[in-house]
Amino acid sequence: MKSSAPQRDSYADAVWEKLYEIAASFSISSVLEIGPGWGNYTFPLCRSFAQTACVDISPDNLRFLKERTRQEGLSLMTFCSAWETAETGKWDLVFGYNCLYRLMEPELFLQKMNDTAQKLCMIGMNRPPEFPWLPALEEMGVKLHYTRQGCEALADVLSSLRIRGELVNVPNYRVYRYPDREAVLRRAEQFLLSPCPRERLWEVLAPYHRRENQQWICEYSFESQFLVWRPVK
Repeated sequence: MKSSAPQRDSYADAVWEKLYEIAASFSISSVLEIGPGWGNYTFPLCRSFAQTACVDISPDNLRFLKERTRQEGLSLMTFCSAWETAETGKWDLVFGYNCLYRLMEPELFLQKMNDTAQKLCMIGMNRPPEFPWLPALEEMGVKLHYTRQGCEALADVLSSLRIRGELVNVPNYRVYRYPDREAVLRRAEQFLLSPCPRERLWEVLAPYHRRENQQWICEYSFESQFLVWRPVK
């Protein structure tokens, strides 16, 4: 378990504002969150709705969330399980954000969301590319490994289940900070599927980074995205 409270992701505020705006229009009183991680949305959910629960496969994550909510005088129910096999009962809203990147069976995942929700389903993620310099590398002919698809692909899966969802885009912004140039290069190399000399790699990365207070800063405007639907029974 982490020894100190992890920092909330800077992009989470815009996501939360849109989540709350949509949920409030459906008179939601109970929320089940899938894959909460370290609580970007868990704590505001607990403050805003009568009942909140989380499903996560990590007992460390759930222990942290339970302790933090207890310290703040909030109530949180937890289920330590993979979503596909979790036994949670019914909830007004079933929600998850950035919890789908390694999903092997999206049909099962989305169908279970639909079957568990009583009023609303919301699944979301940050749209690709993960970093603003990835398209420039592709234009250079470098083969890349992408870990992000966007909700459009999920909308197609949902449609195959004969359920119609709505895509909601949220303008967003994020700042990446690195202690040195080496850290910037290592981050980029995680996406490479074909060789690229470091000198050439840095030529591509440099225009997207600036030096400030002994750090390398990358600022990125992008879109977060929700796939929203009313459960079909």
